[in-house]
Amino acid sequence: MITTLQLLDELKRVRKLPSDYAAAKYLGISQQAVSKWRTGSPMGEDMAEKIAFDLELDIDIVMLSNMAERRKHKREEFKKSSSDAA
Repeated sequence: MITTLQLLDELKRVRKLPSDYAAAKYLGISQQAVSKWRTGSPMGEDMAEKIAFDLELDIDIVMLSNMAERRKHKREEFKKSSSDAA
């Protein structure tokens, strides 16, 4: 499985981007979006697809990994909200 952080780090390595800020500028997004990824939020499907194409990765593997990561994140959020309500 290819995680959000692995995609981000590979993009930075391949495109020689020295920081998350540079990666955000390269992708045309806010640094806050990248910070969310660093703190555990998965990237959206469109961004995963954009990075996969940019890095010439197998789009099917990247998209399946992204979908699995987003579903896992949703389950964890649900569990957290359920335990907070109890």
